Amino acid sequence: MIDKCLLETDGYLVLFDLKNLDSSQEYFDLIVDFQLDSRIFEFSIKSIPSFIAIKDLYRLVTYFEEHIANLQKDPNSESYTFITWELGFQLQAQSGDVDSPNDGEFGLLFMINVGRSHEQASRTYVGGESTVTVENARKFTSSLQAVLAQLSDSRVTATSNG
Repeated sequence: MIDKCLLETDGYLVLFDLKNLDSSQEYFDLIVDFQLDSRIFEFSIKSIPSFIAIKDLYRLVTYFEEHIANLQKDPNSESYTFITWELGFQLQAQSGDVDSPNDGEFGLLFMINVGRSHEQASRTYVGGESTVTVENARKFTSSLQAVLAQLSDSRVTATSNG
């Protein structure tokens, strides 16, 4: 099963490491690795271990698809902040220049949850803002869709064998 999904921007990359589908088959374990482009500075940090619901992976694919479509109509379009119930990461797709469904670029703010300094403290997020090409955003959503397709296939196999 594909378990790593890469999102590459002009200034950083984000790697989703999806593992260990839970027994309900509704959640993956998730660690998000944020790496700054080494030409800027050597910096890499991982999120705290978290979970992500299967439905949130579908929502994330739709989020990018809708944002790209909106930018074709209005280059100043900014999407809402995408966040999951588990709070492992957050992102916001921003304005950009998208001429067609497969050509262009837009701003992307991506933050990962790196934990709390103590139990009563609020969560601390670390990340960056840079430009992502439509091509790279689509590669990322395609990798998410591949994970979801493999999950769907494994569910069908398990049902037919069960």
